[in-house]
Amino acid sequence: STPIKSSAASDVYKRQQCGKIREAIDLLSFEGEPISWERYGSGHINDTFRLVCRDGEKEHLYILQRINHEIFTDPVSLMRNIAGVTSFLREKIIAQGGDPYRETLNIVKSRDGKDYVTDSDGNYWRGYLFISGATCFDKVRNPDDFYQSGKAFGHFQRQLAEYPAEELTETIVNFHNTPVRLETFKKAVEELSLIHISEPTRHSLIS
Repeated sequence: STPIKSSAASDVYKRQQCGKIREAIDLLSFEGEPISWERYGSGHINDTFRLVCRDGEKEHLYILQRINHEIFTDPVSLMRNIAGVTSFLREKIIAQGGDPYRETLNIVKSRDGKDYVTDSDGNYWRGYLFISGATCFDKVRNPDDFYQSGKAFGHFQRQLAEYPAEELTETIVNFHNTPVRLETFKKAVEELSLIHISEPTRHSLIS
């Protein structure tokens, strides 16, 4: 299993893992010359950067990510899944008169046509077109946030209703298996009860 790192140690580790970011940028087919990149968002699994490239007077914005291959141990299959799903969605969106540059992810290919690149340290990187004007919430602010999230997820599921699921690879076994997740949680609570947690608290967690 992967050891849990302290916050300070984790920051140092992340900087080390991202040391070849310029190499990764050069391997991906971004339009224009890269002029700046900075950490972006609040994700805690992958390392995410907002990349700005300039082509003459025009600026192009991208998302660049280092895939955490300690968590996603099969990044090649992961990217094959993403490429398959986003390509399928793109066709659906175009057929329905939507905007495929805003309504699904758009992968930036490597210079040799792949959906990802690897740097000389063995880290996996991917690029997406940046979606300007979008908003991401880390916390629910009101009931309408729940409603809009459910509505968006339902639309996403409906768009993928005809997708050949057999083509997908399960990159993290049981990650979306709710019964297994629940049993794992209950087991963890039971183990806590053997240490110091009170019976009323333990009961409230699993009831």
